[in-house]
Amino acid sequence: MNNDLKICGGLLCLLLMVAACKPDTAKLLTGKWRAVKFENNLEFLAGKWNAVSLSNPELDNFYINGQKFIDTVGKNNDAATNKRLYGTENMDSARMALQKKFDSAKNMQASGVKSTWFYFGEDGVAILSFQGAIDSSSWYVDSLGFLVLADRNDESKGDKVKMEILALSDTMMQLRFKEAGSYSVVTFHPDGPRKQVPPPMVETNFNFRKDNLAELTFNGEIDSVKWSLEGDSVISISNAAKGQDEEPMQWSILALTKDDLRLRIVENSSVSTLTFKREGK
Repeated sequence: MNNDLKICGGLLCLLLMVAACKPDTAKLLTGKWRAVKFENNLEFLAGKWNAVSLSNPELDNFYINGQKFIDTVGKNNDAATNKRLYGTENMDSARMALQKKFDSAKNMQASGVKSTWFYFGEDGVAILSFQGAIDSSSWYVDSLGFLVLADRNDESKGDKVKMEILALSDTMMQLRFKEAGSYSVVTFHPDGPRKQVPPPMVETNFNFRKDNLAELTFNGEIDSVKWSLEGDSVISISNAAKGQDEEPMQWSILALTKDDLRLRIVENSSVSTLTFKREGK
């Protein structure tokens, strides 16, 4: 019993030490920051993208287990047992027939992926092709950075599909979405070159104060906002003026040290990454 108490006491001390060593995000964030780099990869999104692969853990396991079954079915049984279980004693022929159907299903799935393409128009309209069936939808990026496809048909108007943008560059796009209870990741390659025009770097400075007010300078213009932390990775930004009922913006903290800060900001269908250096000490 005493040993158990000692072990519990030691674990408690260890947990307290870990908690004490954990960086104080609010304390690290407080102070003046100067933007040194601005990135907006959504400029790559407009245009046509061709699907090249699909990854789905459940589907992948189905194919793996299906192939194992075909490779081993009937091999450990005698002819009478195979006749009773599978209706035939010639399991070599049965395996060949199963393999043919299995390969056909895999090829159909692969062909379906490769005949899928998305076109994102700069007017907010997307053209989508799934296995030769073409449809259109409205598209935008929501406040959390998800790509949203909204149905434009009168009968199903309001239906939306949300996709997480896992990667987006001039050579590749990866979208993650949930369907029928499981997640899939589709990888696309651009149809034609993507050219990014580097945005001009304007004066941008943030000053996060201890009283949870912040002065934000964009292109020389100063705005005052309220800020708070949600966990250790999200900054909630709201209008400092009284009587404002707007939804607060959510800024993701990608990296934070005593001297460096990287923020992911989603606003007006635009996802930007800003890199800052601390000013002063």
